[in-house]
Amino acid sequence: MNAASQSLSHSSLAYRPDVDGLRAVAIISVVLYHAFPFLLPGGFVGVDVFFVISGFLISSIIFKELEVGRFSFADFYRRRIRRIFPALILVLCVCYAIGWFTLMATDFKMLGKHLAGGMGFAQNIVLYREAGYFDTASELKPLLHLWSLGVEEQFYILFPVIAWGVWRWRGALLPVVLGLGVISFVAGVQKLPSNASAAFYVPQYRFWEILAGSLVAYWSVFHPVAVTRLRQCTALREALALLGFVLMGIALFVIHEARSFPGYWALLPVAGASLLIAAGAESRLNRVLLASRLMVWVGLISYPLYLWHWVVITYIRIIGADALTIISGTVAIVLSVLLAFLTYRFVELPFRRARSSLPKTAILVSLGAMVAAVGMLSFIKSGLPFRPGLADEVKARETYAQYFENSLPEWAYFSRAGIFDAYRMECDFFDLESYRAGHKSEEPRARIDSGCYVPDTATKVMIWGDSHAQQFYYGLRQVLPDSVSILQVASSGCAANFPGRAQDGKAYCDRSNQFALEVIDKERPAVLVIAQAYGHDSINSFVELARTARLAGVKRVIVVGPVPHYEPFLYQIVIRKHWNDTPRRIKDNLIQTFSELDEGLERKYSDGAGGFEYLSAMRHFCNGEGCLIYLGDDRRTGLVTYDYGHLTPPASLDFAEQALGPRVMANLELQ
Repeated sequence: MNAASQSLSHSSLAYRPDVDGLRAVAIISVVLYHAFPFLLPGGFVGVDVFFVISGFLISSIIFKELEVGRFSFADFYRRRIRRIFPALILVLCVCYAIGWFTLMATDFKMLGKHLAGGMGFAQNIVLYREAGYFDTASELKPLLHLWSLGVEEQFYILFPVIAWGVWRWRGALLPVVLGLGVISFVAGVQKLPSNASAAFYVPQYRFWEILAGSLVAYWSVFHPVAVTRLRQCTALREALALLGFVLMGIALFVIHEARSFPGYWALLPVAGASLLIAAGAESRLNRVLLASRLMVWVGLISYPLYLWHWVVITYIRIIGADALTIISGTVAIVLSVLLAFLTYRFVELPFRRARSSLPKTAILVSLGAMVAAVGMLSFIKSGLPFRPGLADEVKARETYAQYFENSLPEWAYFSRAGIFDAYRMECDFFDLESYRAGHKSEEPRARIDSGCYVPDTATKVMIWGDSHAQQFYYGLRQVLPDSVSILQVASSGCAANFPGRAQDGKAYCDRSNQFALEVIDKERPAVLVIAQAYGHDSINSFVELARTARLAGVKRVIVVGPVPHYEPFLYQIVIRKHWNDTPRRIKDNLIQTFSELDEGLERKYSDGAGGFEYLSAMRHFCNGEGCLIYLGDDRRTGLVTYDYGHLTPPASLDFAEQALGPRVMANLELQ
């Protein structure tokens, strides 16, 4: 997102209303995607359009000032601060104030860290270090969207220095800008398969998008005659604009979450935005559509609208503990636009126009530092669980929520509930130690514990998959006799698959699956249990996996279907929607796609049609009255899932006793 929301109003540059209109297209795309993703599946590429606009506008100013010999680092960063800080500080303060009275400590602790990360323009790095299989869902992070602000400001820390440094060799400026852009793009494309989070969040892999705008700025500033001639050619000018619109339209409707993004797909919105800007203000599409009064108005409020919209949407979802509906999504958009207009009218404009002897930049920097310090204090103090102003009922809910507090690096719930042993995480090739230390790695651990693959007895059962396979170990170990060895090769985020086919090309997943196949081939377990979180029979093939296992000597293969998935986490649903009268089962907040997936798999693979037995976990946990919330008499220790869908040890035991254990034993008796 173009953090400055800045048009070419600099005294030495001509204002282009169509660029404000292009900004409107970008922000409308982003807001619609976040409120109603089914309407605009590729709306998130609006951020990429903002990157191009930002590169064009800010680079134009830098290049023009270098050309006339009055570029100043102090002036440049002072303008950035005055543009960015007023609205940002306001939104962060309001976000924190709402969170003070509405968020449980776990979420408030996260908000504090993101407050500091957003104010310090490092939110993209913070989010990258958090990204992982057990991370809080992105929909519950009110300041998630500030990652793009981080990318931009990190660029503008480096780019002015580079431009100034090579300016004395003017002929080198274009090759340097072009070269850096190519290097950034190629690096991002190469990084995407092995580490999608890095390719998305880490700045050097996104800089090429901003540099695309810088290249358009270079030609506009240093070759105005050539640019003018190009735009005077009506056919060429209109063709460029039309092609830009077409490319952006394709991006908005063809790109979606399942695409490997950014990578090559990001070329569509980046090229589209670059062509529209290059076509000039006189092209018909730009003049009639983008420069229209409504589009310019939306473009002018686009920066505060970007800041507000995700905060509003997220708090509506958190407080209501539900996904957006048509009504709540519409309310979120209207409220966001209203807040954006008020911020623009009564914060941004007055601050720009104010004539004061007070040092505005110093004041803004001081206020920003205070906001960041408050955020860090809230994070260090574990979210201030019993902060002043909370009602007694909220405190009671907080006590419940604290039981499930599981933030890094402590992973308190995992320790409290014994998840490390229950899930047998010593059999996981994902480097959990590095992840806990804030250094997520896609490279596999050197080895897993030998007890994971060396049996103690002649009869062997093996578990293969991701953490949704790990969750069945605890129950099976309690149910199966000691004469049965349970082998396990299951790694977080790694569906059972063949080497080289891991989702997102994760190296540790390929290693995990390769090792699992080696263990299967060597030990020939009597029963192989396969399970995973998502992508059942789409990111892998159960028929192929079962055939390979049988050829290796496995007698029986059991594929366990998905467990119920909730949005948000189950304990948060209890706190916000079912606190005073918690039912045994619920139907709300279930992600229905998993129920539909389970039904389809049951129909397709009934009676061992695929060479394996399909066991529905949904059928065990859910019936016509809904899905089971908790077991026993305690809605805390008996909760079925501790997050969106990972089973707690009691739920693992219940499933093993009633469903999986008897199925495994029946297959062992057939040997």
